[in-house]
Amino acid sequence: MASVEASEIPEAPASSNPPAGDQSHLPPGRRTYRRLEAPTAEQIASEDFMNNCVVRTIMSAVMGGGMGVLFAVFMGTMDTGSTIGGSTVDYQKQTVRQAFRDMAKNTLSKSKSYAKGFAAMGALFAGSECVIESYRGRHDSMNSIYAGCTTGAILAHSGGPKAICIGCASFAAFSAAIDRFLGH
Repeated sequence: MASVEASEIPEAPASSNPPAGDQSHLPPGRRTYRRLEAPTAEQIASEDFMNNCVVRTIMSAVMGGGMGVLFAVFMGTMDTGSTIGGSTVDYQKQTVRQAFRDMAKNTLSKSKSYAKGFAAMGALFAGSECVIESYRGRHDSMNSIYAGCTTGAILAHSGGPKAICIGCASFAAFSAAIDRFLGH
């Protein structure tokens, strides 16, 4: 095979130049390649640690709890009236100091409730997804759909069979939509 000189390579028109990183227009001898490196022992250990079902479940519970607290703080700031200690509180009929104190109490109680709920949902989803992935032996979007169905069904179990079916379908659809949105 004869070598090709740089002057012998025809120039492409300016309008059809490929991006700077694309070298597919160059002959194989003129392309630059990035050297592949094997992962280090630390990288392999870190990946194994993060792929552990227990670790993923605990991390999802912690992050879910944090999201629950943030959601409760956000919702607490939008509350115009609340029930604290069994009595309804109207913030417009209080002094500013009383209103802030009652809003803080309301937000704190909502934070605990939302944090527990989001943590349980995150742990349930991550744990079931990990178990399903281990069982199926595949890493694809169907795992999250099955895990969403499982999570929805378990969370709705006290409502009866109809609620279980609706919970399964809605969580599975939400999981599929999130996977599609994130491009997985």
